[in-house]
Amino acid sequence: MENLNDIFNLSLDDFKEPEKKPTSIFKPDANNGKDGVYKAVVRFLPWHKDVKKSIMKKWSCWLTNPATDESKMVDCPSTVGQKSILQDLFWKFKKSDSVAEQKLADNFSRRQRFAALVQIIKDDNSPENVGKIMVWPFGVKIYNKLQAEMKPEFGKPHIPFDLFEGKPFLVHISKVAGYNNYDNCRFLDEKMAVSIDGKAMEKTQEDLTKIKAFLETSPDLASYDYQSWDQPTEEFVNAVIANTVPGGRMVATAESVNRKSVSEAPSAAVITSIPAEPVAPAATSSLPNPTADLGDLSNLDDDFGSSNFDDELYSSL
Repeated sequence: MENLNDIFNLSLDDFKEPEKKPTSIFKPDANNGKDGVYKAVVRFLPWHKDVKKSIMKKWSCWLTNPATDESKMVDCPSTVGQKSILQDLFWKFKKSDSVAEQKLADNFSRRQRFAALVQIIKDDNSPENVGKIMVWPFGVKIYNKLQAEMKPEFGKPHIPFDLFEGKPFLVHISKVAGYNNYDNCRFLDEKMAVSIDGKAMEKTQEDLTKIKAFLETSPDLASYDYQSWDQPTEEFVNAVIANTVPGGRMVATAESVNRKSVSEAPSAAVITSIPAEPVAPAATSSLPNPTADLGDLSNLDDDFGSSNFDDELYSSL
């Protein structure tokens, strides 16, 4: 029932604009930069909750139900080595001799997505963000630049996430053929320690405590990790298949049952159509942890898969 009393008791509060919540996502875009070029300087930071997941990686698929025009991003189970109806349908149609079926493959194409924490060092486009920790969702080009820094073809590996030896990263985005281009993004030469309130931190117990407290204010990266399908997601995927693929309803239902059986198994079979990333050898030695409070942050070399890093996070303590 409508509350008619409200229209006779108006208040200025009724007409206030809702306050905008501060964003925690770094979204550099050439459209928002000066003269069509977005420039900023950031430094990558480890995720204090799980440094091994400081770079979130997953495969996702943008699905649209042609019957309702409902669209949303769905994480692909192949991310965690589970059997995926999305991946199976993509390759089934992609390899088909039928041109019509080959076009159907586009409805199930996956995209690899990444995210990491960065501290904004310089950004004239959004100066209010300088000093803050933000989440940067990015694509494969930025990911490859990170990997090239940590596992270079030549030269000494470097950990961009190192709190004292990390190098700043130049964000330089321009438009090419109407799309953001990241080719000119690169790591700068000079290493720099993380700074808090404009002061560069040092390897003292006092500053280590400050760093720990600072990292604990980070946005939660967990939402950028693979998200298992709940029942509404299962139903949405089934509906997309049913309305996209001839005979799709039977395929979707059968695959739903199959996926559940796979996920309940002790170990799911890895889909062979996804190229496996090479696994680096395990570290051959463990270095002492100078401060129990900072836990795994002292062993970033192990967490990023290389046994050859000479620059330890707290080696001089």
